[in-house]
Amino acid sequence: MTDEDAAQNVIERLLLALAAQLDSSENPVLATGAAEALADLSRSEAETIFGQAGLLVHYGADTGPLETLIRAMSAVQRDEAPEDAVVKPGDEVRLVGELPESLSGYGEAWLRETVFVVRHVGRGPTVAVQSDLAQDYMIATVPAAAVERFAR
Repeated sequence: MTDEDAAQNVIERLLLALAAQLDSSENPVLATGAAEALADLSRSEAETIFGQAGLLVHYGADTGPLETLIRAMSAVQRDEAPEDAVVKPGDEVRLVGELPESLSGYGEAWLRETVFVVRHVGRGPTVAVQSDLAQDYMIATVPAAAVERFAR
């Protein structure tokens, strides 16, 4: 097992433990200390955490508690987003306009039909989005101008 594999396994175990803890409470809200630990994540940290959580949901781990955890983590990220952000973590979006080069490995039709969820918004011109976990768990950084809110 490589160090990278070990790190991914540790992240998965911690996510599952946190999800189980959250699932056992009457009010599924992160404890103050847990929310503080997840606050002010860098884009890379957010992509790693949400990517690993997404992988677990996509491949069928006990998805209910994990989905609750993902929503709780998104709420923390949403509170941290700039007030003037056009989209915020937790918002559902669709890609619009010219597709970013970073997504060239995916089919255009799939990208246009997929509803993504914003996972990270910083002060820069990009946002991190994640595909619907039932379809895939990919997470990508795209220009903020390349997404628009999606209302179901």
